[in-house]
Amino acid sequence: MKKFAVIGSPIGHSLSPKIHSLFAEQAEIQINYEAIEIIENDFNSRVKQLFEDGYSGLNVTLPLKEKAFHYADMKSEDALLATSVNTLFIKDSIVCGETTDGRGLLLDLKSKGIEIEGLNVLILGAGGSAKSVIPSLLSSNPNSLSVVNRTPEKAAELVKIHKQKNPEINQIGIDEKIHQEIDLVINSTSASTLGEELALPEGIFGPKTTSYDLAYSKEATPFNLMAKKRGVKKTYDGLGMLINQAALSFEIWNKFKPNVKGIDLKLRS
Repeated sequence: MKKFAVIGSPIGHSLSPKIHSLFAEQAEIQINYEAIEIIENDFNSRVKQLFEDGYSGLNVTLPLKEKAFHYADMKSEDALLATSVNTLFIKDSIVCGETTDGRGLLLDLKSKGIEIEGLNVLILGAGGSAKSVIPSLLSSNPNSLSVVNRTPEKAAELVKIHKQKNPEINQIGIDEKIHQEIDLVINSTSASTLGEELALPEGIFGPKTTSYDLAYSKEATPFNLMAKKRGVKKTYDGLGMLINQAALSFEIWNKFKPNVKGIDLKLRS
């Protein structure tokens, strides 16, 4: 029986074991998939041990995605662009790193009728989650992609990485006023979930804005509740992205493409 795990800290809340067990049922295979807590300082030694113990693949969540990027001997083009890895596996004795986050986000947005091409998109945050999805968003030809972060230097650094090939990416300061209609606001921060105050630029939400929170919960996330109070009618959380990125990882490991339809309902019930 193949062994897999999702690693991160904290990890007890993870839905990945349930998602992958549902995919395994579809594929009619038996797998063992665990959630294993690993802190940053122990990453290299623990991951090495897991592969030595026969694990076929690892999903990587916060705060370990950049650690996984540096650990992988061979990285996909997506991973290199994102400087982030959420999927590790061994191929021909080489540790391979892939990121399925960005493609998972695009697949979920598409399932909700949201095509990025031509939209004005704003992403809150400039950490690992933002880094993992920005390349995929840019590849979909938005009209603009604005990055807002409470530490402006981090946003500037992220914009600089992509600006030469993607002039549509820009930085907006928290104290600035937004003068264009934002079609899609993506929250990649954990501030509202952690109960921290989230400072936002003036004019971030308009009558046609859609809110998408990369965090997920059975109830509306704090960020989406805030968006609704400011008049946003369409709000989504990141459960669909989680399911789609998991399906892409499962396909890499098991050469089987799961059907994601209805998985969210099973997880929310």
